[in-house]
Amino acid sequence: MIREHQLLEEAKSGDEEAVGQIFDKYKNFVFLKARNYFLLGAEREDLIQEGMIGLLKAIRGYDKNKLASFRTFASICIKRQLITAIKTANSQKNMALNFAVGLVTEDKNENNKEVVSYARGLESYISYSPEELYLTKEQIEGLRDFLKINLSEFEYTVFNYMVVGLTYKDIAKKLSKKIKSVDNAIQRIKRKSGNWLENYQQC
Repeated sequence: MIREHQLLEEAKSGDEEAVGQIFDKYKNFVFLKARNYFLLGAEREDLIQEGMIGLLKAIRGYDKNKLASFRTFASICIKRQLITAIKTANSQKNMALNFAVGLVTEDKNENNKEVVSYARGLESYISYSPEELYLTKEQIEGLRDFLKINLSEFEYTVFNYMVVGLTYKDIAKKLSKKIKSVDNAIQRIKRKSGNWLENYQQC
């Protein structure tokens, strides 16, 4: 602990080697924090980088005379930086909605990948732009189940193709449909999904 306090003081004074040592010590901590969030349109490394920026802010702002440990203070700074990055992404005009999906990291269920895939697919559909929207794994599953019930067979097929990243043109070709038909289906999906999200926001 004494060594860490010394490192922090050196890092705050601009010692790059001390900063590097703290980064090495806390990089796994940052990784664990970053993987609790999912930001569409960004790579995992981008979120980790934002977490490291939060860690650097913690180094610069930590006061050893306060009661909080550096680890606790760093946790707060990292989380704030991640949320700030998400807010910034969501506030940019003419961009698809970015979902910050809080994944339950303790849950090692293999279904997590499927859930994230559904979350990723929503980027192309939902006309809904709150400043930030957090959906838990369970809520994403709830929306997925809602879509299974409320979408037509054609709409649900379109949705699943979009989830895996196909374009309007690709989907139209696969289904032997006109692009306009695919676009109309997506507009209906937006409307139905939007209704679910409105109800979610009221909970």
